[in-house]
Amino acid sequence: MIFKLRRPDADIAWKNPEILKRFSRYREIIENTQIARYIIAKTVECDFNSDDSVENLEKLLKQKSKEFNKILSEDINSQKNRKIQEKSYINLSETIAYKYLENCKFCERRCGVNRIQGEKGFCHLDKDIYVSSAFLHWGEESVLVPSGTIFFIGCNFGCVFCQNYDISNAWKGRRKIEDIAQKVDAKKLAAIAQKLVENGGINVNWVGSDPIPCLQLILKSLLYQNINITQLWNSNFYLTEESLDLIIDFMDFWLPDLKYGNNTCAEKYSGIKNYWEVLTRNLKKIHDDGSGEIIIRHLVMPNHVDCCSKPILDFIAKEVPKSVVNIMGQFRPEYKSNQYPEINRRPTSSEIQEVKKYADKLNILYKPVS
Repeated sequence: MIFKLRRPDADIAWKNPEILKRFSRYREIIENTQIARYIIAKTVECDFNSDDSVENLEKLLKQKSKEFNKILSEDINSQKNRKIQEKSYINLSETIAYKYLENCKFCERRCGVNRIQGEKGFCHLDKDIYVSSAFLHWGEESVLVPSGTIFFIGCNFGCVFCQNYDISNAWKGRRKIEDIAQKVDAKKLAAIAQKLVENGGINVNWVGSDPIPCLQLILKSLLYQNINITQLWNSNFYLTEESLDLIIDFMDFWLPDLKYGNNTCAEKYSGIKNYWEVLTRNLKKIHDDGSGEIIIRHLVMPNHVDCCSKPILDFIAKEVPKSVVNIMGQFRPEYKSNQYPEINRRPTSSEIQEVKKYADKLNILYKPVS
């Protein structure tokens, strides 16, 4: 067996032919019979002037994406013979990311602050990035463990029921960020990632609060990593199209949340606008144009089966059918939930079963990872 460390239910999941089919490349990276996308991207030579306009750099990014995807379709021996370039596709993407920081548009809040100059938007981060913890996580979906999770400070959501509120929002304006997390540069972040892999992690899991505000440093850290390992984006997925274009070719696996089936609930409980349009757009993009290897996490909320769970499952079945779904019953009324009586309880077993029965009706694959 390829896994030195694993949960027993991982063996069961991997015996499922649909899991093997849908996550074939991820499995092959674990077995070292495929090359991680970020390594291939570093072989794509990219000559550019960092002082050029964002518009011209974005045009070059699209050209390099086409070149990358052509290489991705080649056999592994051809890929192995390629040389790492001094200036690569990843360098270009990272350069654009830092330019975006001058008028921040990483997420669809589009705060527009100059984080390079120390201005802060909703996430309360400037150009500096902080890691709150990094460890092998055994609580993720079975096929992902042990997962090398890296938790950052700061979030672009304001979920009233957040279970990680201490690192997402509760600290803002109350505590110095240096008191609760470690400031890292790209080399340090890469070293953290590689140490997790050396200790048994089968992926590098960029997680939360949320990795979106930290996108520029995550990209830069890829330049200093050299282990053939899956890069996993674990996020609320409220990225702009521009931001998603910067990472879509480098991530092997996607772990997006899909919480709400409409904009009204999203704005009420997470303080964000146009949630449904943004999330469905981004999920379609990674499904159709990215790796397509996706586990969508859906947290069943009390009193939200009809307004959220069922519309979400309808969308998945119709628009992103290759996705696997984790139907989660772990909702707990934490943080500010007591101010919202309708969600100030755990979901009932009947609510969770209703969602699962609806998924069965739509032939959605969820049981191996839920």
